[in-house]
Amino acid sequence: MVKSYGYISNQLTGALISSLGEVVWLPMPRYDSSPVFAKILDEEYGGELKILPNDEVVKGEMSYDVMNVLTLRLSLRSGKTVKVTYLIPIGESALLAKIESDVEVRVIAKPTFEYGLYRPIVIYHRSALQYLNPVNDDCLALVYTEGKRGEDNSIVMQAGVNYIYLVYYKNFKHGLFSYKAESLRLNVKKAFENTVAYWKEKEKRVDKVNTRFKKLLKSSYGILLGTIYSPTSAPVASPATSLPEIIGGKRNWDYRYAWIRDSSIIAEGLMDAGDVINARRILNFLLGLINFSSKPFLHPLYTIDGGDPPPEKEIRWLSGYKGSKPVRVGNQASEQIQLDVEGFFMSALWKYYEITHDKEFIKEVMPKIEYIANWEAENWRLKDASIWEERGVSRHYTHSKAMMWIAMKRAGDLMKEIGEEDIWEDSRRELRDWIFSNCVSKEGYLTRYAGSEEVDSALLSLPLYGFIDVRDEVFLKTLKKIEGELKSGLFVKRYLSDFMGEAKHPFLLTSLWLGRVYVRLGRADEAIKILEELDRVSGDLGLLGEHYDVENEEFTGNFPQAFVHAQVISLISDISANSSK
Repeated sequence: MVKSYGYISNQLTGALISSLGEVVWLPMPRYDSSPVFAKILDEEYGGELKILPNDEVVKGEMSYDVMNVLTLRLSLRSGKTVKVTYLIPIGESALLAKIESDVEVRVIAKPTFEYGLYRPIVIYHRSALQYLNPVNDDCLALVYTEGKRGEDNSIVMQAGVNYIYLVYYKNFKHGLFSYKAESLRLNVKKAFENTVAYWKEKEKRVDKVNTRFKKLLKSSYGILLGTIYSPTSAPVASPATSLPEIIGGKRNWDYRYAWIRDSSIIAEGLMDAGDVINARRILNFLLGLINFSSKPFLHPLYTIDGGDPPPEKEIRWLSGYKGSKPVRVGNQASEQIQLDVEGFFMSALWKYYEITHDKEFIKEVMPKIEYIANWEAENWRLKDASIWEERGVSRHYTHSKAMMWIAMKRAGDLMKEIGEEDIWEDSRRELRDWIFSNCVSKEGYLTRYAGSEEVDSALLSLPLYGFIDVRDEVFLKTLKKIEGELKSGLFVKRYLSDFMGEAKHPFLLTSLWLGRVYVRLGRADEAIKILEELDRVSGDLGLLGEHYDVENEEFTGNFPQAFVHAQVISLISDISANSSK
């Protein structure tokens, strides 16, 4: 599916671009806004921006010369070429493209508002087009160099080097044609050069890492940075919505929010990449969400400015990716109880402390750490929807219970580090005993939930987070059961089925957890095979989705998926640490 798309970001919003140079997804002004281009969700009405050479294209190749700056090279029938470099300038809700062409090109922009519901009013200016939302003050301006207006609101540019610059404003009075903008002058060339330099500097962090998987490492680090919303440091789980898990199916979800679980995994991935600063920024964002009157993280997900998540709704007028309906905005998981998320957060906080030994920071946030552990100790008997966000059913999920144990364990560890007493040992012992009494099958493996005989691949994370030793007989039996029932090629499915039926394709997060388990078992060769396969199927750009269709060799689900890229970094780190022993 989405293997043929590239992704760019400026830590405000992000765009998906096809191998033919079409901008098929771009929300404005931020990740969770309505897209001005959404052709990926509706070929006819979604809206797009495309650059068409005045010659037949025989081949298109995309590459990252630097992270979050995408270069498209088009080979033409005549033997001539067009090179387009796309980026989103730092600090702006805008799109900027540098066009270096041997031939005349035509730029066609067809933006929409409110998920394709409204077409803009177009106003013509010298070297610019202005697009006004007919129902409010939203506006876009498309500025171009050395071109002229053609048919159908297109822009015709002669051979040579040119720029196009599309910028969004919430109110046209603050737009490019305001007094302030005209006085300050626009310099798109400088914005382009400074943004490239910005990402080059960021990329230096992973340039020095010695690994055979450098492409995957660079792309993964770029994706993690490219899903962070810089004003708050909240990471979106994925920058897109409603790319289907199964083509033509209904498993189409909006992931453009800050999940506690995903954000914690991303923070750990950044730490494994050596980027403690951005990891701490994410941890600070998450700490700011903790409340003292209810469950510490009341919601499993939040908006990227830390607000309550919006209700889920269907955008009925969009046809969906290859007819995969419905297109959804918002996520009903916000209504669920998910008990594992505090464990993921506390694990990331503990990892931060292990790296930095920053006792002052831990002392500062200790009231929130204590509240989390106390709440876990008092409420571990609750049922929940689990990491898999089962709709309409609550159970005693093994993984959720274990992550609650981990939340208390890491709180206790941090208490001892600052010279205080671990007061949750008895609660942890009681919970652990309950898990091994209720969530282990007659054959001796951990089950998906209490009373079940099923397994799920979330159980692979338990030795990674310290709940059980990787060589414990119960875990080894669990691993064998997962490999026997859920493995498909080198990857594993989440589970066999859920409330919506069969889980058809392997899930890449848990497949990477499997690789990390293999490293700890001394089976690093098998972990390396997983990375080799991901390296192969990720193509030239090294981007990975949520699921992988083994039969058709394509990603499904939202794309790119941040926690998958985070675990790529963690697995590379594990292999490196193992080889140096």
